Amino acid sequence: MMVTVPRIAVAPSLDAAPFIYGIRCAADLRSGLTLSSPAETVRSFREGAADLALVPSSCVPSLPDAELATEYCIGSSGASGSALLAGGVPPAEARRIFFDPEAPAEARLAAYLCERHWRTTPEFIACPDPASADTGCAGDLSLLAGERALCAAGRCAVVCDLGAEWSRTTRQPFVFAVWVARKGADKARTEALQRALTFGLEHAYETVLDGGWADKPYDAYGHLTRQTDYIFDLQKHKALQKFWDSGIKVSPRANPG
Repeated sequence: MMVTVPRIAVAPSLDAAPFIYGIRCAADLRSGLTLSSPAETVRSFREGAADLALVPSSCVPSLPDAELATEYCIGSSGASGSALLAGGVPPAEARRIFFDPEAPAEARLAAYLCERHWRTTPEFIACPDPASADTGCAGDLSLLAGERALCAAGRCAVVCDLGAEWSRTTRQPFVFAVWVARKGADKARTEALQRALTFGLEHAYETVLDGGWADKPYDAYGHLTRQTDYIFDLQKHKALQKFWDSGIKVSPRANPG
């Protein structure tokens, strides 16, 4: 009998590193693991090239064939450390926000906070490297996500941590990415994935060493164990639904420079 190997798509990042480590080391999960950008990961799932995928939370409503697949996510219950607004003005005075289009959940979170909390509607400008964007105009902010944010902490004028601001204003955690499977997927696959992810999270230290994260200019192990909240509990389900129900979207224009 032919054994079908599940195809798993993940965007490589420090936050996802324990998941990747667990999948690669899993004893009972034979899989085809593809590492690509967040946009490519979403596209792979949408087009049927991936059976299971870790996707930005903001993208799930655009995947009608998807269902939430595991008890894990990438989230925060306060300061995330990996989603920062940086610049010389408070968010309420922002006129333009430069952001990486490969960080859609962080961008939509920033848009939510701007509209619902800071009562402002800045222009969002897609920029592959917001950290080096020309933010010389008054009212410009850069949205730093992932490793850019971790590297920037303590080295630039950080206005706020978006995870912390969301939690402070909503009294809820935030979910940046979730695991999805196709509706009606084989439960044995998702259960095997769940066990692999558990293994990876239980070996965060080995993950840091194996992936070379210990050589980075920030505390990778501390970020994984103290800032990132991986448990997709009822509170995070409710927070994610609130985020989706807001209907807020980002309609960016390309960086003119």
